[in-house]
Amino acid sequence: MRLKLIMALLVLMFLSASSLGSANAQTRFGVRGGFYLDRDEPFVGAHLVHKIQRGWMFNPNFEYVLVEPGSLFTINADLQYDLPSRSNATFWLGGGLGISHFSLEALKNTDTGLNLSMGVRFGRQPATPFLQVKVIMLDEAQLVLGGGVTF
Repeated sequence: MRLKLIMALLVLMFLSASSLGSANAQTRFGVRGGFYLDRDEPFVGAHLVHKIQRGWMFNPNFEYVLVEPGSLFTINADLQYDLPSRSNATFWLGGGLGISHFSLEALKNTDTGLNLSMGVRFGRQPATPFLQVKVIMLDEAQLVLGGGVTF
């Protein structure tokens, strides 16, 4: 029950921030999905992209990993830097802080670690698809392949 409440609050936070994003072109909302390869499990999630200054973005994101049994989610506060590009494809490098929470009945584990990521965005607004590779360095490192769309 507590996990469902946390997830509902996070979804509400992202949805309310996305309404700000439509009024302010500096902040955009997106959805994501992919696989946590070390767990061999898919994930779904949401993110915000907030332009800080030229080439630099703040990218908080939430990923819910579809594990069975139990539940696993991550909350991440990442920074991204766009590498110079003259094409519609923009490559970026990033990193930041990540929090991972796993729960299975009486067993609960929350861990904090570092994210390192790289990816590519295709095109510009209004909808921008992307692909990314991320390594989450916790007690156990996780390799994540994902993609999504930022609106």
